[in-house]
Amino acid sequence: MTRTGTAIAIGERTSPRILGTVDSGRPGPTFLAQGGIHGNEPAGVAALERVLATISERKLTIAGRIVACRGNLLALHGARRYVERDLNRQWLPESIARLRAKEPRDDRAEDKEQRELLALYEQCWDARRGPLVFLDLHTSSAPGSPFSCMADTLPNRRITDALPIPMILGLEECIDGAVMEWFNQRGQIAIAVEGGQHDAPATIDNLESAVWLTLAASGVVARQDVDIAFHEARLREATNGTPHVVEVTWRHAITPLDRFAMVPGYVSFQPVEKGDLLGHDRNGPVRARARGMVLLPLYQGLGEDGYFFARVVPRFWFRLSGLLRRFRLSRFVGILPGVRRDPADRRTLLVNPTVARWLTVPLFHLFGYRRERPRGDRLAFSRRWAAPDARTVRPR
Repeated sequence: MTRTGTAIAIGERTSPRILGTVDSGRPGPTFLAQGGIHGNEPAGVAALERVLATISERKLTIAGRIVACRGNLLALHGARRYVERDLNRQWLPESIARLRAKEPRDDRAEDKEQRELLALYEQCWDARRGPLVFLDLHTSSAPGSPFSCMADTLPNRRITDALPIPMILGLEECIDGAVMEWFNQRGQIAIAVEGGQHDAPATIDNLESAVWLTLAASGVVARQDVDIAFHEARLREATNGTPHVVEVTWRHAITPLDRFAMVPGYVSFQPVEKGDLLGHDRNGPVRARARGMVLLPLYQGLGEDGYFFARVVPRFWFRLSGLLRRFRLSRFVGILPGVRRDPADRRTLLVNPTVARWLTVPLFHLFGYRRERPRGDRLAFSRRWAAPDARTVRPR
């Protein structure tokens, strides 16, 4: 294993961007794992350091290449979510274009961080000898089960199926500019894992197990070199009976002017009834809009998400969705009344909501069309795509 990377000055300290690399010199997936895109979430960095140390000590043979890195160095040094703006909201193509057009000498704190991470991502992309698998490690301010989230593609599902933790659909779709967007745009596998509460003793353990199981599911490390049963048992114990698949239905977006404060005591996946008191803001009480469950309630100073609201997805519908896509039946969705394909993007449906009113959203979700945005008098539903090499990722 080699430890590489230019040291980045942070105040009076230096911290390497790269935690470590492992290169087999042979074709195979490039496994890029990142911790600390939010500076108050260092557990992911610690988990990656553990995994790299074990690979080195045991001299494990890998396929392809492993690269592990820190995210927001300056925020990690200050133990803050971010310095000036959330680095995990800056990865839409237009945001990157603005960064490229800007002179580096004019960079603010997160501009510099993003520029360096972008250079690393592009280096990994250009040097790959097979598919690229990206794993983004997170923690939260509230207690709760670890979980995974991803863009809803079949290759992503194959990886998250290897993790015995809840799978969250729609979370990445209702947040614009998450770092996974860069990899989604290239049709590659991109998964985020929330390991638990920031400073809980088990959180690093959970993330470490998630890394090992993802390495095995990606075929980077052979299954016989990973204690699969141990890591699966560890994560099952941490999930504490939470649902297998959950779909986000609402994001309670906030700004500092809202003065939002979550009611103390909520945990992720906690069931609530319509009308239950969730928090307070400048306008008064904030109550649950419907029956469901709360995800990622905010109990820290910085953040743009007060909480997320979700509902359980029955296993039958989740499996049916996979079958429909494997048989490519989604190609017939464009012939429904009030629905046509965007001539500029065949992965986007333009929907007249006054015609296609009944069951529109559930039907589109079934076929993987999850990203809903208004476009004039139409609704645009887009689905993520998987590049051909991403479909080749398999355990070995």
